[in-house]
Amino acid sequence: MEILHNWIPYKLEKQDGLWQLRWMDLGDRHIAEPFFDETIGICLSKMSERSKYRSISDTGFLLESSTKIEAVTPTAFIFHVSRCGSTLLSQALSTDQDNIVYAEAPLLDEILRAPLQDENLKEAETEKWFKAALKIMGQKRKHGYEQLFVKLDSWHIHFYPLLRKWFPDTPFYFLTREPDAVIVSHHKRRGIHAIPGLIEADLLKVKLREEHYSDFNFFTAEVLTAYYRELYSLVLENNPLNHFYDYSWGMENLLTHFFASIGKENAKENEMKKRLSFHSKYPDQPFNEETKTDLPEYPEVNSAYWHLINTLRVK
Repeated sequence: MEILHNWIPYKLEKQDGLWQLRWMDLGDRHIAEPFFDETIGICLSKMSERSKYRSISDTGFLLESSTKIEAVTPTAFIFHVSRCGSTLLSQALSTDQDNIVYAEAPLLDEILRAPLQDENLKEAETEKWFKAALKIMGQKRKHGYEQLFVKLDSWHIHFYPLLRKWFPDTPFYFLTREPDAVIVSHHKRRGIHAIPGLIEADLLKVKLREEHYSDFNFFTAEVLTAYYRELYSLVLENNPLNHFYDYSWGMENLLTHFFASIGKENAKENEMKKRLSFHSKYPDQPFNEETKTDLPEYPEVNSAYWHLINTLRVK
């Protein structure tokens, strides 16, 4: 569908009881920002300079248009516990002009969480929306696009059963890190899943308590505990398309392990490794380990983490 060339949906919302999508023009932009919402901001700014009108459609248009687009199928989905090297990995992948990389695209999260807002929304419909959106996002906008990598949000670990059901033949790559380092990072700059109430507690598998509001780090520790326990169950599942990597194993080995795990050659590994030397979220700044901060210890999350890591080492 030539009219949609370079256009993708970027937001799903419910208006007057009806689901609708907002669209934007990517132009000839190669997506290279650390997070896709940054790309959205840049593209919408350019669009507003051309017109004051917004491009909106219903979900039927999404489904119909997806059948008429040549697209790259997902090469791998990247899951993570946050602050564990996932952004650095997606940034390294985006340095290759043959790769389409989406890092935490809000639309995919909105589709996954839509049934939480609409009890009448069936799984079959959500699956159609997700796959149609991903197909349009993965359109071959540029000559040479061959691979599509999707870095999900951290809480999408809890959507694993659904995503594995929808994509039974796609490699899933899971990144982890010791909880103390993750908590310290969120203590300095919080993600939305590290603040009680911003993401549905049931989705995070955490029961909100009064203590969470007085100690955000305690809440973060409980969120991480649920992540590690979910990951432990996935290790036991022994799915050959599930692959795991912990930050402590060294960022210098990450790319080699990633491509070997998903069964792909990486002719540009040396170029990608240069990106690993810089800060994941600030590409112009050399990477430095974050300094430790004296924070309370949370034994339960440490226990869950080491239970997971020791099981991975045995395997």
